[in-house]
Amino acid sequence: MKNRRKGISSTSPEATARLALGALLAAALALPLAGCFGIPDPDEIAGKAKEAASQAEELASQAQELAGTLSSVEWGKVSRLVVKDASSGEVVREVTDQGEIERAFAPLSDENGLASAPEEPAEYIFELWQPETIKAGQDASDAKEYKGLEATTYEGSPVVTLEMSPIGLRLHISSQAAADSLRGLAE
Repeated sequence: MKNRRKGISSTSPEATARLALGALLAAALALPLAGCFGIPDPDEIAGKAKEAASQAEELASQAQELAGTLSSVEWGKVSRLVVKDASSGEVVREVTDQGEIERAFAPLSDENGLASAPEEPAEYIFELWQPETIKAGQDASDAKEYKGLEATTYEGSPVVTLEMSPIGLRLHISSQAAADSLRGLAE
């Protein structure tokens, strides 16, 4: 086939040389301009990919830890659940019925989807208290309570923040069922 402008065959050495020279010239011009247009360097892309993979691995580990912690809660050992208004800190309700507490937290046992931190203001804080384990030689009257789990709901949001105080783990879970179930304790 002939090039209509020059009358040169598209498979001729001249056409191949022109195409190669054009491609080389385009590449030579593109490299210095890459920085001007914010085109990332391949090493930068690889670094960001490694960072994202590391963060995903850490979140997966935290989600597994959270699931393990929630599944290992011995509801019969829970001494009380304190429900507070997040804006005032005022105690709205104190629940000591382990069955009611377990039913309210039950929707969380099926959740494993993490969410980002909500933008909505905090609504209620739910503090799950339980007695510390009595150690050998310790008198039962000396045993204190500790806050094992804290959950926070947000106004108009399905996000629930869970914080395991003893291990310092904090995760955001998106579950309308869990948020509504916890809100039911405050009303």
